[in-house]
This record gives sequence, C-alpha cells and structure tokens, in this order.
Amino acid sequence: MNTFLVFDCYQTLLYKKNLEKIVREFIAKKLGAHVPLPQVKSAFDLIYYRHKFAHPRFSSPQDRKKFFITYNRELLRIMGFDISDTLAADLNTRLNRAVYAPYPDTVRALKYFKTKKKIPLGLLANWTASLETVLKNLHMDKYFDSIMSSHNLKIEKPDPEFFTRALIIIKKKYKKIYYVGDDYELDILPARAAGLIPILIDRKNKYPAQIDCIKIRSLVELSRII
Repeated sequence: MNTFLVFDCYQTLLYKKNLEKIVREFIAKKLGAHVPLPQVKSAFDLIYYRHKFAHPRFSSPQDRKKFFITYNRELLRIMGFDISDTLAADLNTRLNRAVYAPYPDTVRALKYFKTKKKIPLGLLANWTASLETVLKNLHMDKYFDSIMSSHNLKIEKPDPEFFTRALIIIKKKYKKIYYVGDDYELDILPARAAGLIPILIDRKNKYPAQIDCIKIRSLVELSRII
C-alpha cells in the first residue's frame, strides 16, 4: 500500500490530565471562589483560540516561565479574576505537574495501522524540543517512522510550508499522505494546501456535520477510511 499516515499530537493523540480540575482547585484554595467546571473549560477553549496562531518559541526556561505567567493571568482574567505574577507562577507550577496521556483510542489505532495494515506512521506537530521525550515516556515513539516538530523545522502551522518542508522526501515515495488533526484552521487547511489528504478528528463535535473534509469522532474510525 503506497500510503503514509501522519498525525498531529496534542488533542489528536494526547491530552493533559486534569487541567480544569487543577485550575478549579487553585481558584478555590488561593482565591476562595468556586468556579463551575463548564466555565473553566470555556476559559481554556477561549484562550486556546486567542493564541493558536502564535505558537511560542522559547530561548530559555525563563522565557517559557514569563510566557506562561502572562498566559495564566489571561486565563484567570477570562473567568473574572485578576491575579498577580506570583500567583500566576504558582498556577504554572501546578499545571506543569499535569501529565500527558493518550486518548483511549490512540494506542489501539496506532497498533492497528503499524502492525496489521503495515502503514508507515509519522508525527508532525507544533511542539517544543520535548516532543520525542514525551512520546518515549509514554512508550509511543516505537509506533512512528518519523517524528518532527515545529522546534526542529523552525516553522509552525498553519504555514503550509510546515508540511512541505517536513514531508519533502516522504512525498516523493508515497502517493497518498493523510494528515489527522483536531483543528480546522491549523491542521486541515494547511495540510490540504500542501497536497495532503486531511482528516479532522472532532472528539467534542464542535465542528458542523457538513464540512469540506473527512471528519471523524474517534481514531478507530480511520480503519474504514484508510
């Protein structure tokens, strides 16, 4: 089969455990307030959309800390709280303790395509230098023939050049290259512009049923497409 299957990573294959719970507990303990879980989730969604087109590059741990202090202050401000840099740094420490985990369908899908279908797999994501370490810690690096990040490529999605540069050799070897991602603007549009076949994984059903790309709710559904 002359096919190559490439995945995005965060919110496609992996998520971070208990982020909303950590924020709720922080607000309760440090600010003495109760915030409903849906409100915290909405705040995370909003801040994601505000920043998704500006994936940060950090030249030092200090740069990273400074960015997330500002980010966490903005997150809390969305929920109506104005916190200090000190409290924002405290929240950042707590959020950094959250661990990455695969979705329940992730390993099942990777095993199916890697071992049963014998399709080579790639990972291509906006991510820092830690991407391979995260995958190794989860024992998931073994499934991928190629792992590339925006840190290595020095370019980020949604620039179509992100895909072109990463897959220049692969595109010469395979007639069909699929890219599975969770964001229409960051994943689907630029992947299509680069000549890939995009597949939208919409776990929360936030996109309309009628959309101009293949849409799935679970990675298990890929087996009927590829």
